[in-house]
Order: sequence, then structure tokens, then C-alpha cells
Amino acid sequence: MRPVKMVRDENGTEVITDYSVRYDDEYVRQNGTWLIKERIAHFIIIEARPLQG
Repeated sequence: MRPVKMVRDENGTEVITDYSVRYDDEYVRQNGTWLIKERIAHFIIIEARPLQG
């Protein structure tokens, strides 16, 4: 799993949301480089709070 932080505006207040994300990726090799052909992301919300600072 990978941590992801997203900031969004909610009625004039910036809110930060922490997620844990699991990716199911399908890869393809193109010109000697591995690329993501298809990605399915599974998001789990951990916490949302007003951004301070």
C-alpha cells in the first residue's frame, strides 16, 4: 500500500485527506521500458481534517 495525501476546498476551507491506496497494475514493455498499461486503485480513507498552516 502507498500513502496518498489530497487537499481539497470544502466551503472555503482547505481539507487534507490521508489515504492508503493499493494498486493493481498491468504492465507492458515498450521500447525497452516498462509502462503501466492499466491501473485499478483501491482507496481507503484514513483521516480528513482541516489543513493548518
